Amino acid sequence: MTTVVGPRHGPSLNTTARLAALKPWPDFRPRLHHLVLLILAAQFVTIGLIEASRDSATVDEAVDVASGITIVARHDFRMNPEHGPLPKVLSALPAMLAHPIIPNDETYRDGAWFDYTDRFISQNRAAGRLDNVLFLARTVAIAEGLTAALLLYLFGRRLAGPWGGTVSAALWLTTPVFIGFSHFAMIDIAFTVALLALSYRLLRFFDDPNPITAALCGVACAAALLTRHNALPIVGVVVVATLIVSLRHSWRAALRNAAIVGLVVFGLVWLFYRGIDPTPPGGEIGQRFDAVIATAQHDSITARAALTVPLPQEFRAGLGYLFVTSDDRPAYAFGHAWDGSRVWFFPAAALAKLSFVVIGTCLAGLFCLRRVDGATRRSVMAALWLPTGALGVMLLGQPLNLGLRYAFPIVAALFVVAAPAVLIGRVIVRRALGAAALGLQVMFVWMAAPHSLAWTPPPFTPAYRFVTDSNVDYGQDVELFIRWAEQHQTAAAIVRARGFSLPASVQPLLGTAPAALDGWVAVSVTNLTALHRDELSWLRAYCPVDSIGGSILLYYFDSPPDGAPGPTTPARPCPAAAAASHRS
Repeated sequence: MTTVVGPRHGPSLNTTARLAALKPWPDFRPRLHHLVLLILAAQFVTIGLIEASRDSATVDEAVDVASGITIVARHDFRMNPEHGPLPKVLSALPAMLAHPIIPNDETYRDGAWFDYTDRFISQNRAAGRLDNVLFLARTVAIAEGLTAALLLYLFGRRLAGPWGGTVSAALWLTTPVFIGFSHFAMIDIAFTVALLALSYRLLRFFDDPNPITAALCGVACAAALLTRHNALPIVGVVVVATLIVSLRHSWRAALRNAAIVGLVVFGLVWLFYRGIDPTPPGGEIGQRFDAVIATAQHDSITARAALTVPLPQEFRAGLGYLFVTSDDRPAYAFGHAWDGSRVWFFPAAALAKLSFVVIGTCLAGLFCLRRVDGATRRSVMAALWLPTGALGVMLLGQPLNLGLRYAFPIVAALFVVAAPAVLIGRVIVRRALGAAALGLQVMFVWMAAPHSLAWTPPPFTPAYRFVTDSNVDYGQDVELFIRWAEQHQTAAAIVRARGFSLPASVQPLLGTAPAALDGWVAVSVTNLTALHRDELSWLRAYCPVDSIGGSILLYYFDSPPDGAPGPTTPARPCPAAAAASHRS
């Protein structure tokens, strides 16, 4: 057939389509949404690296880094009595390039992991290596944060096209609390990535239930189980889901796929543990692990059922330790203080840590979800909310209301639900709203930096009046406080990671009568509103003149303060003039 080419109109439309179809390579030309994501990712990494280089080790991070490096160097799990070892091992690999000092003393031989962490941190800090160790370990966490954004993009694109995926990823990349946690070598972001990856593999299984997609679901389940112990019931939910979905083919296929998931999960968990340490712990360490397991089994029926699952002794000891130590902890939010759990805590924490732009976008996406094709909507929502829904049920009953970080996978799932917000209104309206929302979010990012963890959006500022613990204060500003305290005589009660000691000039605040105080007083927000809220009640009646990073409040007394009990909610900051006079 002859193609007629006119002088003005070029090749016919059919010919152009055929030529495009014959191209042997995909179209890699960048689109506007690619550029937006690239800029936001670069901003995310830049701020993350800056904060990773300046923040102190957090309370959990010190233990996780010390145990992860020891697992890699010594090939045993005696220093990993809680939480999954996979993110610790991944963070330890680059950290080994800093040549950390790895104690080989009685704390290691006895498996005294808290004392061992003290030695590890203090010795590396004294040798000037700790900063490099932490920074290199934290690069893995930043990479995990980017991976979460990629998975959110894939989910959002499935729901509402490329711009829908851009909305989901952008919400993650521009929310300060995720920037804050994505530069700490801990398990919270890693677990979020693990559950998103599990949901994505489950979605692919729903698309095509076969042995290969079932095996990949098993791989994702194993990664989640090696990251956090409470993934165990989530694995059970996934096995049941693969069984039910496969029933549309046959009972044989259903049983085969469910069995593949289970076998791959347990096989990979065993391979990970025995691949690093071929022999289970013996001697006193093994006896201690067995004792923890036995104690947990007597605590509750749930613990007894979980600990009968045939997993490595080290995993079961960690799970048992969590059961034994998961008691009611002090908590605080929005002027209320309590011990244990409250059903409303995680929604309240989300309200305090997510901006009105983020919450509004999620609500708009939920409203527009009905515009998504029914089959697509059902498969994506099922794959996404089966794992995160199981996590949500567990969070309702667990007694640790210590921060939004426990619910990060649920927030990430809400960001996927936000993707259909791009379907709202007319094109010109959604473009204007999108540009305005993105501009506000970027402004919030830079308002929060370089203290992203401690920041809360308006109107919930200052943060210390609304939230506590890891929502604002996780020990990340201890190094800044130590440098400040070297120049100021002060009484202090500071939350800090193990291995960090305060200068000799710092007087203990706890145990000191208010009538004996004069001059500077420093207190961590977590101590003020949660851990030592009764003993420090009097201090909440006074206004702080300044803060260090938003997580450590500074007070100044010209004369001894009144020790009468104060309110549950700490006072607002001092007026600017009064605060400035003390700072000068």
